[in-house]
Amino acid sequence: MSVVKRKRNKSTFEVFHHLTKMRKDITDLLLRDFGYDFDKFRKQLDRKFGNKSYEEMSDAQRIAYSKQLNRADEFNAWYIMQERSTIIECLHAINEHVYVANSIYPSKPEELTERRLHQDLAIGQCFRLVQELQYAIETLPVNVNVYLRFEEQIQKEINLIKGWRQSDNKFKKKFENGKE
Repeated sequence: MSVVKRKRNKSTFEVFHHLTKMRKDITDLLLRDFGYDFDKFRKQLDRKFGNKSYEEMSDAQRIAYSKQLNRADEFNAWYIMQERSTIIECLHAINEHVYVANSIYPSKPEELTERRLHQDLAIGQCFRLVQELQYAIETLPVNVNVYLRFEEQIQKEINLIKGWRQSDNKFKKKFENGKE
């Protein structure tokens, strides 16, 4: 039994729906500076040095303390901004390739190849995004467990695009049958 056309819910293309949700979640992470908190880092650093004041530390401890504090300042000054722009670039590229691929309705084999190319490029950008987030985890003192959710979302997006790509085989069969 089917539903009357006017009563049907609007269909959402899951690749787009999930991509939008993933972009919003990752953008939220970027707005929170990857979950990096300078104050928390400062407290951890103080604990590491026995909660001594700077004057109570030995010369070697002062040098080590200053180096780590300067490193944290550099994260705030430029690293987070650079990494944020790289990740935004990845998200834009994924979005662009998904929308371009969807805008191509294959009526000949060449168009199917171009559509597949954009789908492949979107998958490639998803893997690039995973690598960038992994690098942020390794570089910044952040909670790794927060990032597991994003890895799962990206993997789901990859699987959705692969499923979409696989469903395009119907066009390939149509072209093969048309030639016979």
